[in-house]
Amino acid sequence: MELFRARKEIVEIGKRMYENGLVVAFDGNISIRVEKNRVLATPQGVCKGELNIDDIVLMDLNGNVFNGAKKPSSEIKMHLVAYNIREDIKAVVHAHPQYSTAFAVSEFDLSKCVLPEVIATLGAIPKAPYATPSTTEVPDSIKELVPKCDAMLLQNHGVLTFGEDLKQAYYRLETVEHFARIYYYAMNIGQINYLSKEDVEKIMEVRKKLGYPGRNVPCIVCDVTQCK
Repeated sequence: MELFRARKEIVEIGKRMYENGLVVAFDGNISIRVEKNRVLATPQGVCKGELNIDDIVLMDLNGNVFNGAKKPSSEIKMHLVAYNIREDIKAVVHAHPQYSTAFAVSEFDLSKCVLPEVIATLGAIPKAPYATPSTTEVPDSIKELVPKCDAMLLQNHGVLTFGEDLKQAYYRLETVEHFARIYYYAMNIGQINYLSKEDVEKIMEVRKKLGYPGRNVPCIVCDVTQCK
């Protein structure tokens, strides 16, 4: 029954990702850790909006498949490296949302101190160096960032988020895309009002008092002459 619920949740989140435009066609992948060394993952070549419970693949952290008629996503390697590095990670989501992926392919990033809610929950959203998708270059490119953060951009690729459960990982994906969209619009309207060091310190005190979970990379404090 536990496996059934986990499979059902993956299907539901996949549909939500597709309906909200966070993925298109066969883009993206989702996984849940169901035991210490086993995960359920989305298959290769299936639209996230059309997943069925029987599509979901059970495998171990070495990539060995136990059941499922389909092959796991070719990008499952970056999920597995995250699970192997951090035992607290129970779910991983990868997607190509438009605005945050635009930042991933540009010279700009999402590391500056702009939105209080993002500073408190995720901090800076670092960018992993470019790696050829579906190769071992991808897990190698994220190894240094996995211990530090719960959300990252993948250069010229997309977004990767982690969570203590699948909903948390998915909501973090939504937060990254929401921030990217707001930041993009603000950049096209005029000068950005970056938050000061004092502002950030107050926000982090609030984070501490409210007990927000997860890793938090300090955002970059800057002024308009320093930041792009």
